[in-house]
Amino acid sequence: MNTEETKKKPSWRLRYVNGAARSQNTRAEQEEATFQLFITNIVRPAFSEIAQRLAETGRTVNLQETRAACSLVVYDGTSEEMGFRITPLSLPTTVIPAIEIRMRERKGLRIHRKSVRLTNTDGQTITLTETIQTDIVTCFFHHYESALKNRT
Repeated sequence: MNTEETKKKPSWRLRYVNGAARSQNTRAEQEEATFQLFITNIVRPAFSEIAQRLAETGRTVNLQETRAACSLVVYDGTSEEMGFRITPLSLPTTVIPAIEIRMRERKGLRIHRKSVRLTNTDGQTITLTETIQTDIVTCFFHHYESALKNRT
C-alpha cells in the first residue's frame, strides 16, 4: 500500500488496523479522563464540605465513587434521607454533570427519583470544566431542603 492510499483512508480505519500503535485517545477516553479530574478536583472537596456540614446536624454520610459516578447518601440514624449521584452526560460538543436525586415523598411512603442538570445563576447548563465546588454544594442543599420537607 503506498502513502497516497494511506492518506486517503479515514482515520478510524488506520486506528482499527494499527490500534496498538495509536497515539490519540478516543473521545470516550478523553471524557473519562476529564470526569476523573472533575471528581478529584471538584466533587470530592464539595462532598467533603457537605459531609462536614451534615455531621454538625447529627447526620451520617456514605460516599461511594466509581469511574462512572460519584454518590453521596445522607442518613438520619438508620433512615435514608436522600441520595445524590453525579455522572457524566456526554453531549455532542461537551460533557455536563448529570445529577440523580433519590428521596422519599409523602411522609416517606414512596421513593422519588429525579434527574437534574447543574445550572449557573442565569439558568444555563454548565459543563464539567465550568463547574465549581460551590455549584455542587448549592445544588445539594437546595434539594436536601426539599427532601426534609417531604419527610414531615
